[in-house]
Formats: sequence, C-alpha cells, structure tokens
Amino acid sequence: MRTLSSWWLRAMAESFKWQGLPINELFAAANIPLAELSSQTARYPQASVSKLWKQAQAMLPNTHLGLYVGSNMNVRAIPVVGMAIIQSTQLLSAFRLILRYQKLMGDTHNVSLIDHGSEYELRFNFSDGERDMSLLSYEAPMAFCVKIARTVKGKDWHPTRICLQRKEPHSEINAHFNCKIEYGATTHSLFFSENTDSEPVLSSQMKLVTQTNVTQVLRILLEEHLIQGQTTNKAMAKALNMSEKTLQRRLAKEGTNFSKELARLRQLKSVSLLNETDLSVTEIAFLCGYSEISAFHHAFHRWYGMSPKVYRQKN
Repeated sequence: MRTLSSWWLRAMAESFKWQGLPINELFAAANIPLAELSSQTARYPQASVSKLWKQAQAMLPNTHLGLYVGSNMNVRAIPVVGMAIIQSTQLLSAFRLILRYQKLMGDTHNVSLIDHGSEYELRFNFSDGERDMSLLSYEAPMAFCVKIARTVKGKDWHPTRICLQRKEPHSEINAHFNCKIEYGATTHSLFFSENTDSEPVLSSQMKLVTQTNVTQVLRILLEEHLIQGQTTNKAMAKALNMSEKTLQRRLAKEGTNFSKELARLRQLKSVSLLNETDLSVTEIAFLCGYSEISAFHHAFHRWYGMSPKVYRQKN
C-alpha cells in the first residue's frame, strides 16, 4: 500500500485552511485524524489522501488546489533535508537528496528519477491500482517539485516539458509550469535538463593543507557532503584533485584509509544525534549518508554491539 508522510498532510491542511476550507470535517471524512499529523513518523494511505483532494476540490471548483498547495509549500519545512535543499546549487543534487530521504522513509516507489542522457525525468506514481485517483494527487507534488527547482535555480526556472494524464488543457497549469505540456499522456512526468552535477570544491586554504595532511582535508569534505550522499572515494579524490589510487596511497601513508575515515565520521555523527536530538533512527541514518536503514543498523551494531534504539535507551 502506498502511503504519504505526515509533513505533506500538514502542508495540505495549512493550505486548505488559508482557502477557508473546513479542515476538521474534510480530514475526518477522509479518515485522516488531523490531531495525529504532529507525529513525524505517521503515514497515511494514498487512497485516503486522494479522497481528501476530491472533497476539497469540490468545495473550490474554480481554484486549482493542487497548484495552490504545491506552490505554497515551504521547502525549508521538509523534515531533515529542507535546509540542505535550499543550500544546493545544482537541481539534480537537490532532487537526489529528497529522493534518498523518501527512500529511507518508505516513499521509494512514489517518485523515480530517470536519466535519459539529454534530460532527466521525475516520474510520479502514487496509485496502488485505484481507477479513480484524484489528478491533484499527482499535480500537487509536481508543482512542489517546480517550487523546489525555483528555490534552487531561481524564480524563472521551468521544466523542459511536462506529461499529464489530465485529458483537457488547463490554463492555470499552462501558466504555472510555463513549458510544453502533453495532456492525456500515459504518465505523470516532469522533465528537466542540467549540464553538470555539483562536485565538492576545495578552497585555496584547504588546497595548501592537502599538501601536508590529506586526512584532515578529507574529514572536512566528508562532513560537508555526508548528507548529500556524495561521499564516494571517486568524488572525494576528484575534489582533492588527485586520482583514487593517489588518495589511497596518501591516506595509507598517514595511517588510515577512506573506508575507515567515512566509518569514523558516521560513527561519531550517529552517536551525537542519538544523544543530543529526538530525531528518529531513520532520519539519523539519512543524515549519516545512508540510503538503506538496514545498512545503518548493521554498521551501528558492528560499532557498539547493539541497535541504535537500544543505545539511545541506555544513554
């Protein structure tokens, strides 16, 4: 069963309230307890959210609620990753960041990123076989992705093209996306292009330090890019302006290696977050650069002989 996170429902509730809609009645009719949305880990069936969209839109037939909600969502309010997205300079990095977060939180099949060579596609799939899914269930997150893109690249950004299953053209949609739109398509997809993805860049001061202590600079780079998931040996070697073999050789000379340094950072960061925050274990795994919660659990048990949950309870 496909589900959506509580933060998305909270944003919908706020937008509905701004439009003067009776949110208590609407959410109750969709079997979504409004009082429970404060939980960061709560999840709700997509079918219930689709019902909510239909009931709300029926009350405001002259407003495209999907565009309104998606374009008025606060990027900064996305749990854990909001500020990282705002600080991104490359769109591909921003989308990869939020998709990695979704994967850890259980939304992995809702949106996929497809590389077509000359352009990228975000394909949206929220249906579990329902024949009568609300189109707003797709068009709202598509509008939000445009909001993310314009936050990263500027207000004049627009997709290269859009595919919608909506059969009839819609003037508000045309104006909002400001690109070629294929109506009556077989998918809900947003296409965009980007020349290059971001790579870690060293300051002049750090380049000088690298000449004598590459481990020190590597630790700084790993810390800066851990949340982005850009902590591969290849990416770090490129940032340090050396080959992977040279990086390995330099680290060995200093008594360490890449895997050891990455594990060290993740170990220190995970313990700090467990002790000093109330973030969920899944969110901590994300902040430590993991794409699979099982990998985090395995590593943590190797370090401390217990699960992150047990460690938190004991400390």
